[in-house]
Amino acid sequence: MVEIIPKGPPKRPLWQNILFFLSIAAPFAAIASYFVLNHYSSQLAGQVEELQAQIFKVRTPEENALESELFEAENKVDDFASLLENHRYASKLFPFLGSICHPKVQFQSVEFSSSDSGFSVSFPAVAESYEVLHQQLLILRSESLILNFEMGDIGMGKEGGVTFSLKLNLSPQIFY
Repeated sequence: MVEIIPKGPPKRPLWQNILFFLSIAAPFAAIASYFVLNHYSSQLAGQVEELQAQIFKVRTPEENALESELFEAENKVDDFASLLENHRYASKLFPFLGSICHPKVQFQSVEFSSSDSGFSVSFPAVAESYEVLHQQLLILRSESLILNFEMGDIGMGKEGGVTFSLKLNLSPQIFY
């Protein structure tokens, strides 16, 4: 059926009208609040500077000298604290070497070096036999704190036994 009376355009629901006006008002409110907060921030910074100037005028030279001494002492304490945090205890190396050394292997001397790439220990040693040397290798392979090792100069000693040189690259966890 054909309608003779024309109908008006349909009305939008109220919630759509509210959302439309909010979406227009929100960016303007954000921009306005930025400028307002920036203005208050600059005012407060000026007030802080004025108060610091007043404090500086009221202080005596002795108080200023004392304050500078306190700041120097604070810096020294902070430096010392950072040194203690990063300190490596080289003395922890010897119990570790004792724990990984086979009872029938003798280390003759120890050379320790530390660099940015890590920590290494080198030493000549004497084992009672090749079997003991093999057991020492198995001990070194099973230790997780040894990153890698190199063995060289293997030979027979003058007084018997097997001489060799050993270089260990160690994890930094040993020294902390």
